[in-house]
Amino acid sequence: MAAKDVSRKSKRRGPRHLVCAFASPARIEETGTTVLVKGKGVYVWDDRGNRYIDGLASLWNVSVGHGRRSVAKAVAAQMNKISYAPTLLGFSSKPAQKLATRIARMAPKGLTRVVFTGGGSEANESVIRLVRLYWRLRQRPDKVKVVALNRAYHGSSTGAASLTGMPNFHQYYEPLMPGVARMARPYCYRCELKLTYPQCAVACADELEMIINREGADTIGAFIAEPVQGVGGVVVPPTGYFERIREICDRHEVLFVADEVITGFGRLGTNFGIERWQATPDMIAFAKGVTSGYLPLGGVLLSESIFQTLVGAGPDFSLHHGFTYSGHPVVCAAGLANLDIIKREGLIERVRKLAPYFARALDQLTRHAIVGDVRTAGLMAGVELVRDRETKEPFAAVEAIATRVRDRARQHGLIVRASGDIVSLCPPLIIKKKQIDQIVEILDQVIGDIEQELEPIPAAATATA
Repeated sequence: MAAKDVSRKSKRRGPRHLVCAFASPARIEETGTTVLVKGKGVYVWDDRGNRYIDGLASLWNVSVGHGRRSVAKAVAAQMNKISYAPTLLGFSSKPAQKLATRIARMAPKGLTRVVFTGGGSEANESVIRLVRLYWRLRQRPDKVKVVALNRAYHGSSTGAASLTGMPNFHQYYEPLMPGVARMARPYCYRCELKLTYPQCAVACADELEMIINREGADTIGAFIAEPVQGVGGVVVPPTGYFERIREICDRHEVLFVADEVITGFGRLGTNFGIERWQATPDMIAFAKGVTSGYLPLGGVLLSESIFQTLVGAGPDFSLHHGFTYSGHPVVCAAGLANLDIIKREGLIERVRKLAPYFARALDQLTRHAIVGDVRTAGLMAGVELVRDRETKEPFAAVEAIATRVRDRARQHGLIVRASGDIVSLCPPLIIKKKQIDQIVEILDQVIGDIEQELEPIPAAATATA
């Protein structure tokens, strides 16, 4: 059955005073925005009554779906007890203590302590400072450099944006924080080393050792990576990748940091995404799924050995790092209610069971010649569009192919994300098979329609291929 075009109107007034992030101010000034006013389950509605399947869990974060009353009740109840208590200056609150314990119990073995922040960017800013602090307390103050992947996304604040490997995050905001080294991604579809898996023997991981040898192990403090790149295109590392990274980090005394802002709390079918590999990190940055976006919260999980280094600094040492709203009791109450839902409804186990169906359904899109690759991990997916499947030739930037698919999908009632030539999906963990089918049905029609509108590949190019 063909997906129905509900002919949503896009021309709107405003917002008059609100500046929207990650959007063109000129375009927003002209057309306005889509104003969302209601959410229920996997659906959201705009102020004109149009309903959309939230195929991105809003911003990779609304894991338990919209409209969860138990979260709202927990927030209201906490506000009627104490609405704010700082984790700075030696204070805390019961929700902050309970949530830290819950998160530590979910974490891989050895990660036992939690530093709360207000979100993912703050979590990775904290990673930078905690790495420097750790090595300084270990009498190795030169270990301040961080190795990160090409096209990684770690946030948009200055330090986190410096770890981010996407050029459009840098072009207007340089100079960046110094001391960030960049290495190839484990991107098997378009290997940046021009190799083929598994014959490559995961050579992209060995780039870390090359950088350490080049820069000097006494200068490298940490390696950071997302278990699966999100904004970078849902790049799923192969078996053995993080195991090799862990071994290299151990051999050269480099901290291994997993950025789980997107992949934490069940997105990949495990408590934390890194558990898909046999490689336990020294720190985990988290956010998004910890509250399912109901209120802003992030944090960093520390290994017990790192924490004991802080303790060993003695009673005169203070951790001069934190934020006004770190461990906010109302936000932590939302986090506890959210984790209750995830546990009560068995959502992590559900992801494991549903993931193969999700992958098979999306794989149907490969019937279109412009679909070069479909990548999935748990309930994350990236559909990579190509001008020529045989040669993997990308579309010209001016064709904005993924953006066209995104915009057309929205007209049909589906929200997805476009990044380069990749359409990304990350639906709420509560999604049903019927709704997955609806997502695929819409994308199938939209991609097919756009494919028909494209100019054919020139004969000369075909012959060359």
